[in-house]
This record gives sequence, C-alpha cells and structure tokens, in this order.
Amino acid sequence: MSQNTSHNSRFWHDPSRILLAEESILAMTVVAAACLYLFAWMPKPIVPPAAKEAVHTLKASLVRRPNSESAVSLIAAAQPMMRAIRHARKCEARGVFDGSTRAAWQTAANEIRQLALLPIATTNGRVIRLWLQEGEEARIAAIEEILEEMLPGQFAARVEQRRAAVATDPALDEVLPPVTWSSVVDYAPADVHEHAFNLCLMREDAKKSAELIERYRDIVGYDHWKAACDFGASPVGMMAHAALWRAEYDVMVAQFDLAKDAYEEGFRAWRTASDACPAMRSDPLLVTELKERLERYREVLTTLHDPGDRPVMLQDVIGGSEPVTL
Repeated sequence: MSQNTSHNSRFWHDPSRILLAEESILAMTVVAAACLYLFAWMPKPIVPPAAKEAVHTLKASLVRRPNSESAVSLIAAAQPMMRAIRHARKCEARGVFDGSTRAAWQTAANEIRQLALLPIATTNGRVIRLWLQEGEEARIAAIEEILEEMLPGQFAARVEQRRAAVATDPALDEVLPPVTWSSVVDYAPADVHEHAFNLCLMREDAKKSAELIERYRDIVGYDHWKAACDFGASPVGMMAHAALWRAEYDVMVAQFDLAKDAYEEGFRAWRTASDACPAMRSDPLLVTELKERLERYREVLTTLHDPGDRPVMLQDVIGGSEPVTL
C-alpha cells in the first residue's frame, strides 16, 4: 500500500506533469481571451429608436406610482417625472432629434401633470397639490376685490399716507409697518368690520397655502421643467434644440460658417417657441441658457470677423430692454 501511494505521489508531482497542467490552464486562458476579443468585435444589432421608446414606455408603466388617494412625500411623487426627463435629455445628448425624442419630452410633460395632481405630504402636516398655487393666488385676488368694494379707496389712501410720511422723514421707512389689508380693516366701519375681518383671515390662509406650494414646487423645479418639457415636446421647440445642438457640434469641429447658420436657425425657432409658450420668458434657467448660447454665437461671429447685421428680436425673451442684434 505504501508503495502504491509513493508511486502516485511521484506521478502527480512529477515536473513534466506539473508543466503539462500549467500549459493546459494557459491554453484555456488564451482561448477564453480570444473568444472575448472576437465577441467584442462582432457587429452589434441596431435597435430602432421606436423600439427603444417602446421599452422605455414599458419600463415606465411598470414603475410603482404613488397612490392618488394617500399623501406621499414630494421626492417619491417626483421620481417618475425626473426619470422621464432624464430619458428625454439623454436622447438629445446623443444628437437624436426625431419623433421618439419628442415623444420622450411629451411623456415627461405628462408626468409633470400627474405630479401636479398628487396629494403631497408637507413637513408641517398639511397636504397640498402643486397645481393649486394658481388657484390660491386667484382666491387672494378675488378676496382683495371684495375688500376693495367694501372699503373703496382705503387701501390706496393708507399707502399714500405712508409714502408721504417717508418722503418727509426717510427714517420712518424702517419704523412704519407696511400697509396690509389687515391694518386697513382695523379701521373699517362697524357694520362691515366683522365680514372684512373674516375675509382677511381667508386671504391669509390662501396666502400661506400659495407660499407653501411655491416652496415645494421650487424644490423639484416644477415650473422650469413644465416650461422645458412643453418646449421640447413642440415641433418648433425640437427644431430649436436640434439646430443649437448642431451649432455646438460645428463649433467643436471648427466649422464656424455652419455653426453661425445653425445658431441663427435655432434662435429663430426659439423666438417662435417663446411666442407659443410665454412661460419660457419668465423661467430664469431657460433665459440663462439662451444668453449663454448668444454669447457663444457672438464668439463665432468674432472668429469669422462677421459684424452680424441680421436682427433677431430676442430682447423680451432674455429680459433685456434693447434689441439683440444677431
């Protein structure tokens, strides 16, 4: 028995046997590396944009959405919107400006509308809906109209009194409280005082609600993304995005003549889109984006020694008072 064991031990530990095993392992490693290399260079299947969009739509439909009846946190409620926005932006980053990209922006716009309807739980225990900000602001305006009818001219008179006092002694501006409807109602006639006081309470409640909703809308960029998605989902908005993307690419490859034409095409489309979507003009991020594009366009003109004598009226779009000459 000991002789057999010794013989087997010598067999498995023989130097030639060990070398054969190492060569076998090395050969298998080389074969595996070759297979991986060939696989990496094999032609990949081309997936049509429509198929990619269908897959994205299917994934979005499978995402668990917040219950429309129970209040949820703002971040949880906004996740479908942000996911759809990232998909649309990713399409544009690849230079894809076709029907699938427009559909992606339209999906994002639909998600924003869904977000606006969801009940959002706030940190102070209240439940809000983002679309109600405009409604609360309209309620404030309606209450102020009723108060003005009940106390005609009194609010304006007290504002004028304060202005005159400050004009006489500027130091009073830090001392005198601002004029509010509550301060006006304090001096209302007895027959309307109670009614006016209750209206002031309703106005204060609407004001607090509007301010709370505005803060929560700011957290997720609700107003900005609503304007941006409406812009991207429109045909002229897609034209503007595509032209400005081409302009940036042409600058990168030093095709400045093509870049100049593409910039001007994009600005004309942006002008048309802003007429159809006025919210674009009041959104600071979109205005800043347009100003940055204008600066890069002027750099292209400088490179081409072009005076840029083709006017495109964008002063009201970017918030300026003078016409922007392109």
